[in-house]
Parts: sequence; C-alpha cells; structure tokens
Amino acid sequence: MKRHIKSLRHNGDFRIVSFYDDSFVAELDFGQYVRKAHGPMVEPLQDDQFFAQAYIDHGVLTWPNGYDVCPDVLRFWCERGRVCSREETDAYFEQASSHTGSMGKRM
Repeated sequence: MKRHIKSLRHNGDFRIVSFYDDSFVAELDFGQYVRKAHGPMVEPLQDDQFFAQAYIDHGVLTWPNGYDVCPDVLRFWCERGRVCSREETDAYFEQASSHTGSMGKRM
C-alpha cells in the first residue's frame, strides 16, 4: 500500500517536516539540495521565504511556482532521513522497478 503525505511543517533553514497517513514523520534538510540546484524552477527555492511557501497539492510537495517533488521520491528520502543524491535516488528506483511486473506486483 502506498503511503501518502497528509501535511507538512516548515521548520526554517530549508527544513520541512512531513507527516504521513501511516503516522510516519520525518524532517528533511533541503538546504544543500536547493543551493546546488540550478534552473528557473528550482532557483526561487533558494530564498527561504519562498521555500517556506511549500504546500501539499493532491499529495505532492509543491511550491507556488509549480516546482514539486515526486511523492515516491519524497518518501524514499524521508525513510533515509536525508535528501539523497540523484544517483542514489535513481539507483533505488531502478532496482525497485526491476523487481516489479507490469502491474506493479512483486515478482
């Protein structure tokens, strides 16, 4: 069963606490992530006041400019307790997809 984020809290300094429907709670520090990222969608997040405007839109962590974080990626990061590198995140999901069939069932 897929777990969904139900609410969040901004804790300052680019930290967000995510609250899930299965009672799982995790705080992530997005500081390095937003400072290293480039591009017109992510650069506004480098301003802490803009970053603090994050909200949940249909279960997706989203900002007013439309930038969002995939719910599955966010949960993976929350379970790891940190924002993971692109390489680590990609490797996790590539491995996970190799263990599922076309209907998403474990093989």
